[in-house]
Amino acid sequence: MSSWPDPGSAEPVEHVFSASPATLRDIRSYVTRLGQAAGVTDGDLERIVLVANEVATNAVEHSGADAVTVRWEPTGHGVWITVVDDGVFALGVSATGHRGVGLRLVLGLADEVTVRAGRRGEHGTTVRLHMPVHSAQVPGRPRLLVVDGDRFAGRSLSLFLQAEGYPTTLAASAQAGRAAPGGPPRLAIVDLTSSQGATTALCEELTRSRIPVLALSSLPPPATLPADRFLRKPVHPLEVLAAVRQLIEPVDAAAGTAAHA
Repeated sequence: MSSWPDPGSAEPVEHVFSASPATLRDIRSYVTRLGQAAGVTDGDLERIVLVANEVATNAVEHSGADAVTVRWEPTGHGVWITVVDDGVFALGVSATGHRGVGLRLVLGLADEVTVRAGRRGEHGTTVRLHMPVHSAQVPGRPRLLVVDGDRFAGRSLSLFLQAEGYPTTLAASAQAGRAAPGGPPRLAIVDLTSSQGATTALCEELTRSRIPVLALSSLPPPATLPADRFLRKPVHPLEVLAAVRQLIEPVDAAAGTAAHA
């Protein structure tokens, strides 16, 4: 069954896809077309497609289902995405091989997630999530620099921070971080394993310039880490957001106090 909306339609629509890896591209195109028809801006649509793809990938590749249904249901401030299969629940395994990252991504970007899990003898998994639409960045929010050689992890974190209103520049290496446009960032989030460890030197340069550095790594931190804060990967995006706010807000508060002295 398939139904395509007229431009600007607020009616729920759904489509049944075969549970084949080749179909994932069709699912992404389907969600993209629905978002464009609804007038969703590029930043929000990118996040919606990313999350829908994660859930659909799990259903297609790990549920053992023959078919997957994707439902789009607009609301006044976002959209409900529902993915239904007739297999067994295995949410959180992504196509990239990052086990568990898919679930953290979905929980980080969606503001509500419910799952009815298929089990042995009771097949059929339904994942329903609500994606907010709030592309407009908060005026005056500082720009962040994210340096991560893992394109999946860096892109996911950048999208999450942008959804929270922080303009974000993503760089895949220490060199790209130094050359990032837009001038010095207010804060840098640096994966220490990127650029074969060359990001440690970047952290030193940033801290010398009095730019706060939040370092991330799946390995223990160096004994003399040139950073203001360290978080061990895997880390939930909300933990990163909390650390960003803790590092930035005292600086902003001090600046405001000095301006009124």
